[in-house]
Amino acid sequence: MTRLLIINIFLLTTYLSYSQVEDPNNFSVISKPLSELTQATGYSLQDNGRWAGDPNTIPFSDSRTVRNPTPKHKLGQDNFIKYEIRKVLIEDKQYNVIIKLYKDGEYEFPVLEEDWKSYKSARFWVFPANNLTAVLPDTIAFGQLHSANLNVFTYGEIKNYNPYNINDQIVNRINNTLNATYVNTADLVIAIWPVREDGRELLRFKFIPTFNKQSITVYYLDPRNMQRLFDQTYYETTFYRFRDFIRDAEVQNLPTKTDPSEFITHYKWGVLKYQAGNFEGAIEDFNKALEYNPDIQDFMIFSYLANAKTKLRDFDGAIEDYDRALSIRPTQVVDYSNWVRNYFNRGVAKFYVNDIENACEDWHKSYELGFGLALEYLNKYCIR
Repeated sequence: MTRLLIINIFLLTTYLSYSQVEDPNNFSVISKPLSELTQATGYSLQDNGRWAGDPNTIPFSDSRTVRNPTPKHKLGQDNFIKYEIRKVLIEDKQYNVIIKLYKDGEYEFPVLEEDWKSYKSARFWVFPANNLTAVLPDTIAFGQLHSANLNVFTYGEIKNYNPYNINDQIVNRINNTLNATYVNTADLVIAIWPVREDGRELLRFKFIPTFNKQSITVYYLDPRNMQRLFDQTYYETTFYRFRDFIRDAEVQNLPTKTDPSEFITHYKWGVLKYQAGNFEGAIEDFNKALEYNPDIQDFMIFSYLANAKTKLRDFDGAIEDYDRALSIRPTQVVDYSNWVRNYFNRGVAKFYVNDIENACEDWHKSYELGFGLALEYLNKYCIR
């Protein structure tokens, strides 16, 4: 009887399909989304002096008085379906990509405003990954307004986008920027305002597209102008939702050194290729990294190796790497939960080589150490 079991890998349990793109300019494929923001209420000050709000949309100032709004008017001053943050390495430096997916459309006859065609469009901003840390400082207090400039490397807009080739278009824009066939003039400022209202912790925010000129962006960064940014329009969501959107992407930035070693270089490339689903390439880079530092006491690199081999159904090889990962106990408490999950993942690999007894032992061990998902597998496959 064929046994079926979902492979749950602790770092990236699922991944999106992606397009393999040739890499002539030393940058990796775009990663899967590291974080997403899908819910917020957009507010605008109405002509009557009251505020009006719509889901994921900043309405026009006359939105409550127009009786028969046009399809274009319904899109509001701004709207979004979701924001994503992804990652890419460009010339061995870490960059993030913010992608805004939004509702869009056009009239076939614009002058007459007839025959409206709805579709979805996308905008993206590629920027140095370290700049993300400035968006939501650890020291910011509720009631304190703050803004940060991402110092965008390149920008693009895709009308009526195809979700299956959006990464290709981002890659093409990066290529064109590196080759100087496209000169970037865009920038992006993110302004935030954490507030407490009626016992709730909320965060008001604005993504402000601008130009990469100091004379222009300085206005949005001047503390004296912070309040004005929120006088007419803003989005609002729960503080934790926005925090997770930033932090979940931020924590996946790998530590860097002033003079990165060959080990660090190949390690970073391995992680990026893993995140993009290029598991064979990731294994190659992780192995190259280990050639430069075979005695590294970092369980994560062996976890990545094991996960990639599991994805490629090299279960015996994965078990060996999980063994090595588990032999290196973490020195930081924050790393403990990831280390424990190696027991669970090793159990999955053992299950696939029909070593059911030892798979159950690993799942039992991971459950004892706090990995709750293991209980489902124990109940399903290990009840005697």
